[in-house]
Amino acid sequence: MKAKYKLIVILLGAFLTWGATLHAVVTGEKYLIPGDARKGWQVFAEKGCLQCHVMGEKRKTLIAPDLSKSSAAHLSSGGLAAQMWNHAPDMWEKMSAKWIEFKRLNEKEMADLFAFLYFIRYLDEPGDAVQGKAVLQKKGCAECHSLGDGKGKVGPDLVQWIEFTNPVQWVQMMWNHAPKMQAAMKKETVVWPKLEKNDIADIIAYVRSLRSSKEVSSLALGDPAEGRRLFSQKGCGQCHATQGTGKMKGPSLGVRKRDFPPTIGQMAGLMWNHVPAMLREMEKENIKFPELSANEMSNIIAYLFSIRYFDPAGDRIAGKKLFAEKRCQVCHDIQKEAAGKKEGPNLAKLKGAVSPIYMATALWNHGASMIGKMKEKKLKWQKLTDKELIDLMEYFNHGD
Repeated sequence: MKAKYKLIVILLGAFLTWGATLHAVVTGEKYLIPGDARKGWQVFAEKGCLQCHVMGEKRKTLIAPDLSKSSAAHLSSGGLAAQMWNHAPDMWEKMSAKWIEFKRLNEKEMADLFAFLYFIRYLDEPGDAVQGKAVLQKKGCAECHSLGDGKGKVGPDLVQWIEFTNPVQWVQMMWNHAPKMQAAMKKETVVWPKLEKNDIADIIAYVRSLRSSKEVSSLALGDPAEGRRLFSQKGCGQCHATQGTGKMKGPSLGVRKRDFPPTIGQMAGLMWNHVPAMLREMEKENIKFPELSANEMSNIIAYLFSIRYFDPAGDRIAGKKLFAEKRCQVCHDIQKEAAGKKEGPNLAKLKGAVSPIYMATALWNHGASMIGKMKEKKLKWQKLTDKELIDLMEYFNHGD
């Protein structure tokens, strides 16, 4: 069992002990993430998903994708449903070949499973120690920081941070020292180093490699509800909107973008790169720099990730066009007055009730028989992008 798999189990155990909930963020009295990651892990195990999907265990035979790996882009609930849809035929074929028992899922179980899959993508990929060493040299970090060699005289010895494995703890310490660091760098006419996507994960991997026997300290996933409160209390809302409305000094953090970082480490790097411009604006507005504890930073980042979980609005017209292009009408009617002679259910009954969770549940419970009927009719299984699935849901929810 590898370290990341152990970390998942440890953090979920911490959730059970402390009662932290990934689904507890509320905006307008609605839950942003409807499932419970703790229960989702139980569903994942009890429904037999571990028989095919590995969770960071490199020695285990790979039958299906490793679901602990972060994707190239941030996945919303619609994205997870689309991936599941595209993967379904191959999944059923492998389950049948290995005589794996099929177990139905209700919507609550699927919501919990989605929360769990989102949670594990919140963890970072293991960093590259060799790359981390190169980053420290390239960015000039070793000019101020020692690495157990006593050379750096300005900043703290980074070997002291070996016990911290979570990028949130690193960025919290970097954040709190940012004003002093910037003042020292200005004095020495040193340019603020920009960090690339995986730099923090790689730096952590290198620093940890210097003393492998050091005890490791892990930080549990933050509480998004508490993060929302802190975001306001610490004054972040004075410059950043989180609901995508109003003109603010800083970029809106509530507008989902394609390049939104899918891991904590990448989010940490983005925050680090933002520090110089932020400090300048805060000085202009006479805003006090908000120091944060590790738990506070974890909670705020959890909140920022949670508000990006929603899908962008779908396009009903595009969904209607896709309904025809993907040949859904061969088996399904969507008009209320339709005769109902087609083999699939009349989708007019779903108006206003379709969500990614509903789509994934229906796919899981009825997809195997659906693909059998499609083979009889010589229809090809149609793959869907995230946006296409969202547009189809918009059409199902509103009709013609």
